[in-house]
Amino acid sequence: MQRDIRTDWTVRDDVKAKMCSSIKRPLRQYKYPPDQQRQAIVRVVVQMKALAPRYAERLEAGRAGG
Repeated sequence: MQRDIRTDWTVRDDVKAKMCSSIKRPLRQYKYPPDQQRQAIVRVVVQMKALAPRYAERLEAGRAGG
C-alpha cells in the first residue's frame, strides 16, 4: 500500500479500488470472517488516510537525501 502513496488515492477511484482489492486478498487468505471484511477494509482505509502524510514525508525526504 505504501507504493500507492505517490498517487492521491483519496481522490482517484481507480487507485482506491486497487488498494481495496489488495486489502481483500490477505483477508481471504487468512480466512477473515466474510461478514466482517467490509468493516475491516473500511478500518484499514481510515488508517491509511491517517498515515499517508507521514509516508509521503518519508518519500520526499528520501528523494531529497538521495
